[in-house]
Amino acid sequence: MSVFVSVAAYRDPELAPTVRDCLAKADRPDEVRVVVNWQHLGDEDVSALRADPRVTVLEFDARHSRGVCWARAQIQRHYVDSDWYLQVDSHTRFAPGWDSRLIAMAGRTGAAKPVLTCYPPTYDPAVEFTGGGEPTLIFLSGWTDDGLPRFQHFRIPGWRERTAPVPARFVAAGFLFAPGSFVREVPYDERIYCQGEEINLATRAYTWGYDLFHPVEVLAWHYYVRQGQARHWMDHRTPGADHWHRRDRAGRRRVRTLLRYPVTGGFGAGPARTMADYQAYAGVDFATCSATADTLAGRLPARPAALVG
Repeated sequence: MSVFVSVAAYRDPELAPTVRDCLAKADRPDEVRVVVNWQHLGDEDVSALRADPRVTVLEFDARHSRGVCWARAQIQRHYVDSDWYLQVDSHTRFAPGWDSRLIAMAGRTGAAKPVLTCYPPTYDPAVEFTGGGEPTLIFLSGWTDDGLPRFQHFRIPGWRERTAPVPARFVAAGFLFAPGSFVREVPYDERIYCQGEEINLATRAYTWGYDLFHPVEVLAWHYYVRQGQARHWMDHRTPGADHWHRRDRAGRRRVRTLLRYPVTGGFGAGPARTMADYQAYAGVDFATCSATADTLAGRLPARPAALVG
């Protein structure tokens, strides 16, 4: 089973260790293809990645970067048909056999088009890595002033007793595993800067007929703090069209419009379910910026009815 791995990296010294760990921990590393969007100022050494035939490095001057969604969109343009698609950030560590375990887990969902996603537990490259952590679910913690959902996560109740992934309402862009068809059907909208990325993916995936799940095993770790490291919005503050805040404002407006006034096709909703279907399933109302008590409490949603046809 082939896996296409997307890794977007902005001036990140963890990029090379992340890709090396991804390949080293895979059960079938020769069936893994990694494509990296390396946005840099010449301050990281990726020579080991360039020498690996399983890795493609797309190189961009960081000064010309347009944000994370743009970066992921460039990677997807280099997609070749694969059985599975994995999207991670460039500061990730992997569990042994992550590929076999994710594929098996996807099979246990019973869904035709499963998406496995979560905010992984943390790691720190300055501290000896020992694994650990607990699988988590994503819940709605509130709304921004301009009407976009905010997310947090906490551990899945009773996860040790569970044998199959649990239904999810939302997705995490930093760890997302899906059939390869996801790239063709839910391609990245590079007009989104960062905020709104995850709810845009969740709604579009669901309306394309994908069912959302959280893993009940820890299969990866994420470096969250990254204190003192470069961030896109710190580098792009020059007044004008490339100012990060201008891009962010335009992207947020686009996401908000697509949520409240959905269209089908292009970067809008898919043909399998409606936006109203998603809101009913997730327990949210984008027009009123409200949610059900179950959604606000982080309770697991009921699995959606199987698609017909």
